[in-house]
Amino acid sequence: MVLHMQRKVLVAVAIMVVAVVAVGIALFLGVGGVEERVMGQPKVIKVGVILPLTGRLAETGEDLKRGIEFAVYQINSMGGVKNCGGAKIVVVWGDSQARPERGAAEAERLIVEEHVVALVGAYQSAVTKTASEVAERYRVPFLNPDSTSPTLTERGYKWFFRITPHDGMFVKQQVEFVNWLNKRCGGCIKRIAIIHEDSEWGTNVARLWEKEFSAAGYEIVDVISYHAPTVTSFDAEVERLKRSKPDLLLVASYVHDALLLMKTIKAKKLYVKAILAQDAGFVSPAYVSQVGDAGWFVFSREVFNWDLVQKMPRLKEVEEEYRRMYGVSLNGNSARDYTGMWVLYYALEEACKIVKPWEDLQKFREALRDALANLYIPGDKLIMPWKGVKFDEKGQNILGQGIIVQMMEDGKYYTVYPPEYATREPVFPMPSWEERSR
Repeated sequence: MVLHMQRKVLVAVAIMVVAVVAVGIALFLGVGGVEERVMGQPKVIKVGVILPLTGRLAETGEDLKRGIEFAVYQINSMGGVKNCGGAKIVVVWGDSQARPERGAAEAERLIVEEHVVALVGAYQSAVTKTASEVAERYRVPFLNPDSTSPTLTERGYKWFFRITPHDGMFVKQQVEFVNWLNKRCGGCIKRIAIIHEDSEWGTNVARLWEKEFSAAGYEIVDVISYHAPTVTSFDAEVERLKRSKPDLLLVASYVHDALLLMKTIKAKKLYVKAILAQDAGFVSPAYVSQVGDAGWFVFSREVFNWDLVQKMPRLKEVEEEYRRMYGVSLNGNSARDYTGMWVLYYALEEACKIVKPWEDLQKFREALRDALANLYIPGDKLIMPWKGVKFDEKGQNILGQGIIVQMMEDGKYYTVYPPEYATREPVFPMPSWEERSR
């Protein structure tokens, strides 16, 4: 009998150990849904994040993922969501594979099967569009850190919130920048050409460029579109640009097409006084590491740059910790998604004052939506060069702004505009290909 009792005790202890280990593994990996206190472990709040983790934008997706992970690591290390009893944030990942229909399917899975409190994503405007349609239908908050098509906040949605400035805001700043350059060269920029990928994002950017630069008195001499997933050559497009003879080339491209385009421009020695890119592929670490001198002196719109630590001292500690963890600097992609998770955290703290997610999930989602709608975060709590975060009735942050960066001969981007954030003077006009080879 004693032996039998000992065996029962040992079995019970073994089951308990296995359970504790399983809970620990689930919390560490961020999978599953531990929603009650188990053996003293805190409750968790599950957040769904949709990114292009595989497919043609996988490198960008990993960059964005690092920003998310870093923010969650910091938040959880600082005690989690305090108004929910220190609940830890657990990310449940969704892979869009850079396809809109896949993004929508992942949004539904995360909401229906994983029971996330909110969705974050999804980088590409076309994917964000379909995924947020699902979130709106299920009445789940969708926080967008990084998609810039203006149409996303023109749909009358009540559950969609975007922290980044959109392309309409960026383009107005780009016109100001080109006017500023033009004053420095006595009006040498008159003719402008545009080349863009043909998805939701690139098409809308091109329309805005045409509208705003034409209104500012510039002549649009050519507009070229292409399909990024299938493009294998830019020979014909670059020859066409050479015939158009623009002074300024505006480019909206993702990573692989940006690389191919710039290398073709170098090979065919297309010369323009300036190239101005609309962020995206041009700021990806994969692009920066591979483009070489084909990318020198190109301007790009950005929202964040490593050299801002010289102008924003509060960035120093965050940047140093990020580099220790990942071996790379924060950039416009990772910094925006990092900021997005912190914005969500502040809203979670407010929502937890009303109801806890494990008490009533849908009521919590509603409280979280209201918290986002009424949220105000001052600029000194952010790592972005913004005045803060405050959403208008359309869900657009009205306190954000962009910066303009330029790649110099060391292969790094430096901030050149606006002047209050500039760390280098712009090189303008661009040196010719012959001058670079001397």
